[in-house]
Amino acid sequence: MKTILSLLLICLPITLFAQTNTQYLEGAVPLKDGKVTFTSEISIPGLSQKQIYETILQWANKRFQPDETFNDRVLYQNPEDGDIVIGGEEYLTFTNTSFSLDRTRIYYMMRISCLPEKCNINITRIRYWYNEARDGGEKYTAEEWITDKYALNKSKTKLYPISGKFRRKTIDLKNELINDINTTFKQILQEQEIRNIPKTQVVNQPTSTPKEQPLVALQPATPVQPIAQAQPATSDNQESLIAQATRMTITAGNDEQFEISKECWGGFGEFFGKKVAYLLIDTQKTMGNLLMTQSESYKISFFTPDNSQPALVINCKKLMSQNINGEEAKKMSPNCETAKSYNMYVGKVLK
Repeated sequence: MKTILSLLLICLPITLFAQTNTQYLEGAVPLKDGKVTFTSEISIPGLSQKQIYETILQWANKRFQPDETFNDRVLYQNPEDGDIVIGGEEYLTFTNTSFSLDRTRIYYMMRISCLPEKCNINITRIRYWYNEARDGGEKYTAEEWITDKYALNKSKTKLYPISGKFRRKTIDLKNELINDINTTFKQILQEQEIRNIPKTQVVNQPTSTPKEQPLVALQPATPVQPIAQAQPATSDNQESLIAQATRMTITAGNDEQFEISKECWGGFGEFFGKKVAYLLIDTQKTMGNLLMTQSESYKISFFTPDNSQPALVINCKKLMSQNINGEEAKKMSPNCETAKSYNMYVGKVLK
């Protein structure tokens, strides 16, 4: 009897820990266009787009501050459209005891669109750097590590031990970020309710449309100049011209021009509904990165063989920049080297 009881006591904790909360199981990590993408909409009744934008920007600047360990920060802000992009970087800690520390570095992009009485949140481009202090560590993307295919057993009832802990902590982080924003707005709405409680003495006033209430203790965000209205691309065969090109140059600053290799071209894309062009410049290219950092607008020129004049010129307004590793850069441009790191520049295509 004692032996049986002992076995039961030993197995009980294992049984308890084997249970997986359903919030981490099938469908908890959604895919959009093949990329892990968490989305959420937060309703904030009674607040204008400007109030929501300024509140979230203040929250983001406080939470995402670069330091010696992490380079997380606000990458892009546009008060006119109400758009904010954040580059997140932090640790996900699995276990932390006096004997061991098990954690991973996580990178992600958080896009927030502020609208009247609500905001839409999009968290994507998630990747991990695990065991970074041990022989360079191991690097994974969310798509190859925490999706249903890689993190759940065949019956979709349990998490795998290794990839499962990444999945669980990533979902927890997503919930933490969204709950943090929710809490911030709940506090503001409660403060407005307190301010709007009628006083004992009431004076009859003509009915009028209530004015927008100012937010409590909210400092205005640093204004950002609105980006010029995009114009449609002028050439139907631009992809063909880019493919034929043997030279690329960037013209920026005071018409300073420098030559870059074809690996620097990251292609066209969309960013908050705007047509953009991506550039990938090796972080070791000091002069090129310095010029791009100091310039708000630039031209990308493509030259075909035996032609001294560019076959195609793309005029861009810089929206943001972000450091990415070689593996991520190679997905955008096959000529990039995985051993290198790159600065990715996103420019709105003007013409």
